[in-house]
Amino acid sequence: MFGYWVHSLDPFLVKFPSSWSIQGIRWYGVAYLAAFIFASWFLKHEHARGRLKLNGTQQQNFLFAVFCGMLLGGRLGYALFYKFDYYMAQPLEIFAVWEGGMASHGGMIGILIALWIFGRRYHYSVFSLADLTVPLGAFGIFLGRCANFINGELYGTITDIPWAVIFPNSSLTRHPSQLYEAIGEGLLLFFWSLHFIRNNTHLKTHPGVLTNRFLIYYGLIRYVLELFREPDAELIGCFSRGQFYSILMVIVGIGCWLYVKKYPKEGGVFG
Repeated sequence: MFGYWVHSLDPFLVKFPSSWSIQGIRWYGVAYLAAFIFASWFLKHEHARGRLKLNGTQQQNFLFAVFCGMLLGGRLGYALFYKFDYYMAQPLEIFAVWEGGMASHGGMIGILIALWIFGRRYHYSVFSLADLTVPLGAFGIFLGRCANFINGELYGTITDIPWAVIFPNSSLTRHPSQLYEAIGEGLLLFFWSLHFIRNNTHLKTHPGVLTNRFLIYYGLIRYVLELFREPDAELIGCFSRGQFYSILMVIVGIGCWLYVKKYPKEGGVFG
C-alpha cells in the first residue's frame, strides 16, 4: 500500500488581509511575471551577442504585444473553447481574470495576431517573430503548468501509480498531469527550441521553420498527455477539448511547414 501524497499547497504566495479587495499574490501571477522577466533577459542576451536584430525599444514593444496577445487570447479562448454557454450568459465574467481560466491554444492564437500587428509596424516577418516566440512560450508553458499543479487544478485521471497525488476537491489518487505537461510541453520543447536556434541556419532563410515544427510537436505531445488528464469540458466526439484542438494544431503546423518550405520570406529578426 502506497502512502500517497495529499496536495496541500497554498495557491497564494502572499495573502492580504480579508478587508482588502484583492485576496493576495497567487503563484499563477508569479509564473506570468517570471516568464516575462526571463523573456526580457533572453531578448537582451541574444541582441548583445549579435543574434537578434530587435533594439531595446522594439524588444519592449515586442514583449508588450506578446503579453497582451497571450492574456486576451488565452482568456477569450477559454471562454469560447471551454465554457461558451456560461460566458455567453454572463459575458462580463470574461473580464474576471482573477478567478482563473486560460486556454493555451487561445493564447497561441492571440500571440500570433499580436505578432502580425507588431511585424506590420516594424517590417519584420510574422513567421520570424513567431520563431523567436517559441522558446519564450515553451518556458512560459512550463511555469504555467507548475502553477496549475500548485493550484491543484487541471489534475489527471484516476490511477494507483506510486507517484499519484490526492488533489483538493478529489478524494481519489490521480496522475499529476500538470507536471507531465510542464515537462513535455514546456521544458522539453524549450531546450529543443534553444538547440534549434543555435544550430539551424534555416531560421534566416526560411522564417517560420521553427514555428511549424513547434506546432506539430506541441500538438502531438499535448494529444498524448491529454490521455492522463481529466477532461475539464465536454468531449468533442471521442476527443477531449485539448486533444481536438491539438489535432488542429498539427494540421496547421503541417500546412505552415509546406508553405514556408515553398515560399521563403524576407524580414527575419535573427542576425
